Amino acid sequence: MPLTSVNVVVLTWRETDLTVRCVDSVMESPLVRRVYVVDNEATGAVRQALHGRSKVVVAELAENTGFAHGVNHGIRHALSESDDYVLVINNDSTIDAESLALLSAALDDNPGLGMVGPSSWLPSGELLSTGGRISRLTWSVDEQSTRSKPDFLTWACVLLRASTLERAGLLDERFFMYWEDVDFGLRLRDLGIDFAVVPAARLTHKVSASHSNAGSKILAYSAASFRYFLTRHGGMATSTGLIRLHLKHLRALLSGDLVGARYVRAGWKIGRSPDDPVYRQIGMLY
Repeated sequence: MPLTSVNVVVLTWRETDLTVRCVDSVMESPLVRRVYVVDNEATGAVRQALHGRSKVVVAELAENTGFAHGVNHGIRHALSESDDYVLVINNDSTIDAESLALLSAALDDNPGLGMVGPSSWLPSGELLSTGGRISRLTWSVDEQSTRSKPDFLTWACVLLRASTLERAGLLDERFFMYWEDVDFGLRLRDLGIDFAVVPAARLTHKVSASHSNAGSKILAYSAASFRYFLTRHGGMATSTGLIRLHLKHLRALLSGDLVGARYVRAGWKIGRSPDDPVYRQIGMLY
């Protein structure tokens, strides 16, 4: 086993086949010590499909606890067994051993980096992300610009030092889904912890079926998370963000999507003062 080991966290919800592909891809790396699979709203199918893989631990959660809570559940297990590196990767993604080695080497070679991520690509070869940059005026996000350091890294795949998580804390569980990675990046910036994309490391990120499984509730997730994000980071531009939310609601109404408009309103209400964790409030929407 190399001097630096990596514990991997994979979150899944209603996606067995993609999860198995993701787990098998990371297990090809000799750096990997353990893979923690957190199964939201588990049915037993993921545990059964991964049976016999000695490095894999499956944690089954009875409810859909969202992204932040589910990932944090896995991170806590990972940190309890190792003080080296933690890789968080989406279950709809794969990364090869060479790319994981490049990420690990970037942290090994630069003690000033607290977190790194790969460039992200669709299976078709289309570039998805080289780190995210956010406009504090319009709140638009650009994940492909290389004109400046990124404001955040997408948690489709990140490698973190255990010390980074101990200093900065885990993901904020008042985010159910979306914006938690932006919040984390801004928190690192405030603490003076640097992070970067390693372009030569490549993640293949397949479009997940979980979004279609959630349907119009996605509008509630994104509205709640963005509304809460504005309370933390909006500052003088909070009003611009609120206008964006109003326009999302209006677009849903004008398109005739009355269910979607209702979910935007419900998300807005939750995001004004979300619980920690928020998934119980979100669960009431079902």
